[in-house]
Amino acid sequence: MAVTTRQEFIDYTLRHLGHPVIQINVDTQQIEDRVDEALEYMYERHFDFNHRALYVYQVTEEDIARKSFDVRTFGNAMGAQERTFPDGSTGMWPIAADIRTITKVYAPSHKVGDYMFDLRYQMTLFDFFGLYFNQSGYPMGPMASYMQSMSYVELINDVFNYPVSFTYSKATDRLFLDTDFTKLTSSRYLMIEAYVKIDPNQYPKIWEDRIFKLYFAALLKKQWAQNLMKFSGVPLPGGAQLNAGAIMADATRELLEIENTLLKTHELPPDPLIG
Repeated sequence: MAVTTRQEFIDYTLRHLGHPVIQINVDTQQIEDRVDEALEYMYERHFDFNHRALYVYQVTEEDIARKSFDVRTFGNAMGAQERTFPDGSTGMWPIAADIRTITKVYAPSHKVGDYMFDLRYQMTLFDFFGLYFNQSGYPMGPMASYMQSMSYVELINDVFNYPVSFTYSKATDRLFLDTDFTKLTSSRYLMIEAYVKIDPNQYPKIWEDRIFKLYFAALLKKQWAQNLMKFSGVPLPGGAQLNAGAIMADATRELLEIENTLLKTHELPPDPLIG
C-alpha cells in the first residue's frame, strides 16, 4: 500500500519493526521527534528532498545601512504555489523560511541594464531582424557574429567586474555580499538562487522514499533500544531477558550504512574550487 501521509509513514515503520506482534516501547512524542530528525537529515543529505528556487528582492535603505540582508524578508519565491497545512490553513510554497542554502546571488550591474542604452539591449535591437529572419544571405545566418560579439562583452565583464561573492549561514539567516555597499542603491533588485526544502504535505511522494524509510526505521530502533536499556538484566516470565544492547548495536550499524549510502549515491558532489 502507498504511504502518502505522516501517520501512514509512522504506522508502516512500526509494522516494519514488528508491531503489533512485538510491542515497540517508544512514546508517541519520541516517534514524532524521530520523524523530524530523519526529515532534517534528508534535507541536509538527500538531493531529492530539496528544490531549486529563485527569489527577487528589492534592496532597502535599511539593508544598505546594515550591510547585510535578512533572508527571512525575501518573501515568496518566483512561481510560488499555494499549499494546505494539516490543520486546514493555507499558505505559499516555497517561501523564505524554506531556504536551506543559497548558491548564487545576481546583483545589479552595468552589464544588465533596464534602460534602452544598455549595451546588450542595443546589440540585440541592432541584430534582431537579421537574427530572426536570417537576412544575411549565408546559410548559417548572422548568429555566429552575434555570438562572437556577446562573448567579447562577457570577456570584458569578467575582466573588469569580479563576480559577486557572498556569505550565508542558515543559523543567522543573514546574507552578506562581499562588496562595497555604497555602490548599491535602494529600490534596485537582487536575484537569489537558493535550494529550499520540499514540503511533504504538498508532495507526499517523499514518504515513499526508500532510503528515508530505512533511516527512520533505524532511528526508531535506536530509540527503542535506549528505552529498553533501563530494563537490562531484568528477567521476563519464562526466564527470558531483554537484549537492548543487541538492538542498539543493530540500529547503530544500520544508521552508519545508510549514512554512507547517502554520502555516495544521494548527496550532490561539492563544486570544485579553481583558481
